[in-house]
Amino acid sequence: MNITPKENALIAYQHKQPAWIPCFYTDISMIQAYPQMERYCGLESGPDLFGVDWTFVPSINAPMPTPGKEMFDDIAKWRDYVKVPDLDAIDWEKQAEIDINTDFMALVNGAGLVRRQDGKTAYDDNKLVVCMVINGMFERMHSFMGFENALMALLTEPEACSEFFGAVADYKIKYFRKIAKYYKVDVINAHDDYGMNDRMFMALDTWRSLIKPHLKRMVDACHELGIIYQHHSCGYIEPLMDDFAEIGIDAIDTLQACNANLKKIKDRLGSKITFCGGFDNMGVLDIIGIDDESVRREYRRVIDSLAPGGSYVIYPIGGVFGFVPVFLDEHFKYGMGFYQKHGK
Repeated sequence: MNITPKENALIAYQHKQPAWIPCFYTDISMIQAYPQMERYCGLESGPDLFGVDWTFVPSINAPMPTPGKEMFDDIAKWRDYVKVPDLDAIDWEKQAEIDINTDFMALVNGAGLVRRQDGKTAYDDNKLVVCMVINGMFERMHSFMGFENALMALLTEPEACSEFFGAVADYKIKYFRKIAKYYKVDVINAHDDYGMNDRMFMALDTWRSLIKPHLKRMVDACHELGIIYQHHSCGYIEPLMDDFAEIGIDAIDTLQACNANLKKIKDRLGSKITFCGGFDNMGVLDIIGIDDESVRREYRRVIDSLAPGGSYVIYPIGGVFGFVPVFLDEHFKYGMGFYQKHGK
């Protein structure tokens, strides 16, 4: 039986073993809904629709909140400064037409809103359509007030933090509903980073009390809309995986290599969560000029560890993309036939 890449990927998102391993670069069509609402799009400096000023940083190939231009430093006063964009005032039909014709890779590389040159839109019936939604609750907080102030606020003003996170979650849920109404998407890929390379940004109990209840509301809203919820969180997040499964998160990326026990966790939770990624970006893929054999070896290391049994998607997202040609060559040579050789 012949199936499309989209149909094949959906099997993986149902926590089953598909015909081949779905890959971000070949099986997924990615878009953002009104990207400049959440972050400046360009190679210089500018504001998003929340009023946060961003500056493009070439070394990481992405914009970051501009140092020294924090909007406030006291989370208890967030209501005096935060003006949530009026989602009802946006012409979503017009915006959706712009977004589905925008070159996603040019956007993430800082080139701004560049129209696709292939004559197609992001609505590829043969591919899984994923809508990336950046700046989750914690990310939005430290974009407003700076990272150090945000970390201190978690300790000194937990009630105000929870109220802020609740307001951001309310906005995201309304945002999800606009996406569901005006865009044809299969997956919402919502971002919120909770870890550095060797530990979480906050205590597990802090995350559970302040963020988890609101994150569950966001997950539930996606499911009510008939959309798969995939959560993106960089860094060390091993302690959160059982919580992610508990609140119904369907998939998690990018599962960086600093999470050393991914195979054991997948063996336990693979029937509940689809694992996306698992690659060593810092040590291999994001190194400029990395040799071909290192890329091939890293590809096989992850596939051999996380792909068995399905419920896995190749998600090698990073800061640079020079590794992609060799990576894809190894995918076609090794990954595409993996389940025929090693499947049930």
